[in-house]
Amino acid sequence: MTAVNDVTASAHALGASRTFWELIERRAALTPDRPVLLQEDRSLTFGELRDRAERVAAGLYGMGVRAGSVVAWQLPTRLETALLSFALTRLGAVQSPVIPFYRDREVRFALRESGAAFFAVPGVRRGFDHTAMAERIAAELDDPPQIFEAYDVLPDGDPAVLPPPPEPASGEEVRWIYWTSGTTSDPKGVLHTDRSLIAGGSCLAHALKLLPDDVGSMAFPYAHVAGPDYTVMLLLYGFPAVMFEQFALPDALAEYRRHGVTVAGGSTAFYAMFLAEQRRAPDRPLIPTLRLLAGGGAPKPPEVYHAVVREMGVQLTHGYGMTEVPMITMGAPDDTTENLALTEGRPPEGMEIRITDEHGEPLPYGSEGE
Repeated sequence: MTAVNDVTASAHALGASRTFWELIERRAALTPDRPVLLQEDRSLTFGELRDRAERVAAGLYGMGVRAGSVVAWQLPTRLETALLSFALTRLGAVQSPVIPFYRDREVRFALRESGAAFFAVPGVRRGFDHTAMAERIAAELDDPPQIFEAYDVLPDGDPAVLPPPPEPASGEEVRWIYWTSGTTSDPKGVLHTDRSLIAGGSCLAHALKLLPDDVGSMAFPYAHVAGPDYTVMLLLYGFPAVMFEQFALPDALAEYRRHGVTVAGGSTAFYAMFLAEQRRAPDRPLIPTLRLLAGGGAPKPPEVYHAVVREMGVQLTHGYGMTEVPMITMGAPDDTTENLALTEGRPPEGMEIRITDEHGEPLPYGSEGE
């Protein structure tokens, strides 16, 4: 129990980091040789993530990226994407991640509204030419961004050219612009600071009560706000996650099994997919090492919870959040069966919630509101 308490105390201390770069530096100093990101036959340790991100930051600096520069990126869930994102945090740039399946209308809006000076794209991916789209949109803008491809090759340079890392106080400055989907209207840009995203990731990490010997998974777009949310969890508790550029079952099962994933999930749709695969072979565990499914993004019917626990033999915790507030409530593995089945969890440590009427006035306990 003492070891668990020590891990928890260390995670809470790391959660006080004021910037993303401070957080990766502190974790890399603690466990430089432990893996953090796994993808097929490739991996990064915490130390390598820090060191290689500095080299990418130097390459970006050579391109003209500075503290406060707005850099949009539309990249899939890959090791390179995480490296680019951390390189931008090293520089103190403003990141504007764009979901990879957005097309001209949404991307044009994001580039124009953010005032992006740079735009990183994956080139031709899954039959779609992102570079051509970026150039097409840039030609329509009064102040077009500099376009560069960042899929399997990233900018590189000597970290000696870099200015000092961002000051601690910059953790309270807007450094992230996330975009909500807009089906009938334009997307909405959501502003975040390093501190707001670290706080959201800390809430998730502490609620799930994970340990350094866990192995997580990222089967969702890294450009979603869940990307930094989940990455913060890895940095706080010092365990790795498997990244999936393209997620489909049953194809992905081999990677889950090969890396011994203990924590998977993403949303209710993921639970349903795992259940469907389990039912194809009900007599053996789908992923032998798996002990927990966790996620959010859509309501979880009680029958899904009971089916997962009964048929897969793992626990299921579900939460509620949104781009503006990545972690509002989250179930914990040791919550009661009733709570896990019938609710979307409780406010994690560090989160306060109020329920208001249509005028924003707080309502008494037991009332319905927003």
